[in-house]
Amino acid sequence: MTATAAPNTQHGASSATTALSAAAMVDQLGLADRVVNEQALAASVARCRERNVVMPTFAQLADPRKIDASITKGVDKNAPDARNLFRVHWYNNMAGERVAVPDHIVLPSSLTGIESPIIVVFGDRFPMITAHKVLAAYACLAPRIITGQFDPTQHRAIWPSTGNYARGGVAISKI
Repeated sequence: MTATAAPNTQHGASSATTALSAAAMVDQLGLADRVVNEQALAASVARCRERNVVMPTFAQLADPRKIDASITKGVDKNAPDARNLFRVHWYNNMAGERVAVPDHIVLPSSLTGIESPIIVVFGDRFPMITAHKVLAAYACLAPRIITGQFDPTQHRAIWPSTGNYARGGVAISKI
């Protein structure tokens, strides 16, 4: 099996596709579990360094208490600022400040007519586009960057949606 990444030819990049190691894709449902292209990874690291982009880990996004609050202090939650990557989790209020429990409401049985209460978590507390799809977009792009499957100097991210997923992908890609 060989996967390819679409090259970005718009900015003079190579028109050749990038072949990925099939061995890196074993049992991963299309996600590599090791670096498959050292050159692409090196280019990604250089681009991130040049633009002061630090990528949060999935563990940090799952438990934002692991993120130093000073990282996002003073950053406009709607700006395409790399520090907003550390807000791409459910633990934000409308102002972009971290909260201990994601904002939600509980619909009681008296309203729904069913025995179990229904919890509704608000997806509009996310940065840049006020939609939870920035997390989905980051979750798709980040593994490809850190394994060398995506080289921001050669490839262009394409988000196959006309809705919030595409908006989330564009927001993440702007960074």
